[in-house]
Amino acid sequence: MNAAETGRTLSDYQGLLRRRRHYLLTIIPASLLVAVFVAFVLPPKYRAGGTIMLEDSSLPQNVVATQVTQEDDNAERAAQTLELLRRKVMTKDSLLEVVKQVDPYPNLPNMSPAQKANQILEDSSVERVDPLTFQPLEQSKAFSIYYLNSDPEIAAAVDQKLVDLFVTFNQRTRAEASRAAFQFLQAQAKQLEQEMDGQERQLAQFKAKYGDALPEAEGRNLAGADRARRDLDTLQHDIIQAEQQESQFQLQLSSISPSLVAAVSDWSKELAKTRGELAEAEQKYTPEHPDVRRLRRAVADLLAKGAGGGSTSGAAPDNPDYLAVQSQLTGVRRQVSSLREQEAKARADLGVFEKNLSTAPNVEREYIQISREHDNATNSYTDLQNKMKNAALAQTLETEARGERFTLLRSAVAPSKPFFPNRLGIILLGAVLGTGIAFGIAAMADASDPTLRGNADLQMIMQTSAIGSIPKLLNPSDLRRQRLAWGSAIAGFAAAAVFVAATVLAKL
Repeated sequence: MNAAETGRTLSDYQGLLRRRRHYLLTIIPASLLVAVFVAFVLPPKYRAGGTIMLEDSSLPQNVVATQVTQEDDNAERAAQTLELLRRKVMTKDSLLEVVKQVDPYPNLPNMSPAQKANQILEDSSVERVDPLTFQPLEQSKAFSIYYLNSDPEIAAAVDQKLVDLFVTFNQRTRAEASRAAFQFLQAQAKQLEQEMDGQERQLAQFKAKYGDALPEAEGRNLAGADRARRDLDTLQHDIIQAEQQESQFQLQLSSISPSLVAAVSDWSKELAKTRGELAEAEQKYTPEHPDVRRLRRAVADLLAKGAGGGSTSGAAPDNPDYLAVQSQLTGVRRQVSSLREQEAKARADLGVFEKNLSTAPNVEREYIQISREHDNATNSYTDLQNKMKNAALAQTLETEARGERFTLLRSAVAPSKPFFPNRLGIILLGAVLGTGIAFGIAAMADASDPTLRGNADLQMIMQTSAIGSIPKLLNPSDLRRQRLAWGSAIAGFAAAAVFVAATVLAKL
């Protein structure tokens, strides 16, 4: 058999549709009626939507920097950021407040408030949209909050509450974050103040203890030590001269009789000789030399001997020369005593200066460490003060809602048509499916029918052509059955159409 013999022509398909038209005339309308019924029987849900957008701060970032950071707005993190924000805002507690204000499911009195809050969470969604067209857009600072409900008025009311939650949550959390940042910096500043007070007390105590050994006192210690050495040399020279004068006055005093009438005895000559030897020895040796000390003791013994045997029974001296020399001797002795005291003081001062210079390196290391800690604390405190000023400004900025904030672009309104189900889509889908099913069944039924139809079938089976054809003749009984069948089908479709129409009208 060639292609011309096996192929189907347009007249063949027309014959198929004519023979199997009852499938098309029954299945397609039935499918369409079922689709219409399903489209209007399914409970409708209305979706209300409000749109908000994150606006930038009204003040430049270089004027005051807020303490609240925003997530990146790149495409790959947009969904995560939005979902995280949704979970933070739409918590169980906040949704329970929404349920108290607006009952989202008044037709379900058996549901608890917690169950209604969970259902709100399931029926709501958040999507980034273009701020002008409100069409989905991943890289956008605007987003819509949608809520599904069987009542359009309730859908709009609940959705507006959800929008308000987002707006107030952002403002509240940003204000709380700024307040927390300021309080944290304030606590850090107080702690740092306490540390600085302790360091200042430690520094004051250290200066009080090692004030003269500090690095800045090194020049003063060196100058003081040099001055003390010069003073000590000068005092030692003055002491030697004063002691020499004392010896001379003692010598003169011993050679003068206290009384004008007393005779000078032989011990006076011996005393004068001993004093001369003492003066000569003091010029050669130091005051601590053994010869000088021996001659001094000899002079003292002769003076005591002369006082015991040469004076007159306790009478006061009346020789003017004796009194004058005695007065000069007393003055010189006082000068020697004063010089000795000054010498001791100069030695003590020199010891202090030398001790300060010797301990200065160790003191300097400890002082530098304490000073460095205090300087670091001071710098940190200054930096904290600047940060606190910025934090205070940021807190004011967020409290007055002048920082980055959510603004309402579109309020939630009651939708005029349901979001679900898509009635037109269901009807079109039913028509397409019904048409496909009808044509498929018709083709299958015709292919499985062994009846010969036309000269082509006869040639394909018997390799011969028909002489003629007799048309199918229907008698009155067949015509009645045919009319009855079509009438019943039409009546059934009419009843179904009336039922579906009534259902549609009831749902509208």
